[in-house]
Amino acid sequence: MARYRAPAGGEAGWLASPLRDLSSGGARFLSEHAFAVGSELEMQLLLPTTKDPVRLQARVAWSKPAQLGMVELGVTFDPGDTAIQQSIDAAVSHFLGKPGGGS
Repeated sequence: MARYRAPAGGEAGWLASPLRDLSSGGARFLSEHAFAVGSELEMQLLLPTTKDPVRLQARVAWSKPAQLGMVELGVTFDPGDTAIQQSIDAAVSHFLGKPGGGS
């Protein structure tokens, strides 16, 4: 699950969506709101391998229309530090059924 908003969105600006794909460098999900390619997003990833949400910055890499008026977004992560990247890598390994998850 992902929570996301534009950096100036305020607390009421949070949106949520299940992740469709997750990789160590980004994610794909459906959104109710269209964001322009290049837009920066604040994100919180709710991952089964972490107790607390993983907070990071992301950038919209691509956007395309989806069913029911939704928009499919692809984002790239800017995790900011190695601990955040390790948390993402561990979740990717978990989903792929692989042991470990460190880089």
